Amino acid sequence: MGNGGFGAAFRDALAARSMSLGALQRSLEARGTPVSLATLSYWRSGQREPEQEASLRALAQIEHILHLDPGALERLLEPRRRRVGLDRLADFSEHHERIRELLGEVGFNSPSDRLIDREVVLKYELGPDRAPVRSSYVLVVESIHPHADRRATVLTVRPGAETPQVTPLGGYRLGRLRHDRERGIVVGEMILDRPLVAGETAMLEQEVTYATADPSDNSYLYWAVRRMTSVSIWVRFHPELVPARCEYYTVVDGVEHVTELETFGASVSRTVTGFGPGTLGIRWYWD
Repeated sequence: MGNGGFGAAFRDALAARSMSLGALQRSLEARGTPVSLATLSYWRSGQREPEQEASLRALAQIEHILHLDPGALERLLEPRRRRVGLDRLADFSEHHERIRELLGEVGFNSPSDRLIDREVVLKYELGPDRAPVRSSYVLVVESIHPHADRRATVLTVRPGAETPQVTPLGGYRLGRLRHDRERGIVVGEMILDRPLVAGETAMLEQEVTYATADPSDNSYLYWAVRRMTSVSIWVRFHPELVPARCEYYTVVDGVEHVTELETFGASVSRTVTGFGPGTLGIRWYWD
């Protein structure tokens, strides 16, 4: 049972719009996210909270119907029920508070308050000096909002490095970009080619070219803010400079697990399914 925060906020939002549960139920049904009147009543009383994916999708519609900011009600759910716990940023970076500030500067409450990542294929390329040259990804996103038109991108680079070049290759154009050079954090706004309705999916492609060489870099990671269908990471080395050892690692709830990986020619890769939330990545060692 919840602590009443979600239920009280839901009741207040309904009262502010002078909307009955019956009217809300009809609006949800018209939008293709039906919820029973009994369930809505439980949510309003605080006796239960949305938990399943369909309920969370309906909650995004409720926020829109009641003229609330995206995530305004979801952030009040018990942590295990949220798509993205507010403290999950701490699993990604020690600078999580600064990341949260930068997200706010480009208009986001969290990295996934409009779109959630479903599948991703990431590629990371290193040059002959052992420094990363570029990274790219193809990402499948799903809308959790009636009018999802933007996604946040969060990148990390070496502290003090120049701002990397972020190039849209498909599905979006780049909007506002913020770079905290002292901490090496880059947060950007990806503006979709058109808005998506709740439950609709799209594919986005992006390339990042690094402006400052960093031969000391020996890892590439992906931060899954929710459970992903699949995540693939492919690290490609210069043909004449292959590391002596590679490993795959995950960090979930602060606990790290490591698995040795064999190179495949001049590259190493790993694909996992059903992962998240958490961090996963590949590290390499030259000797």
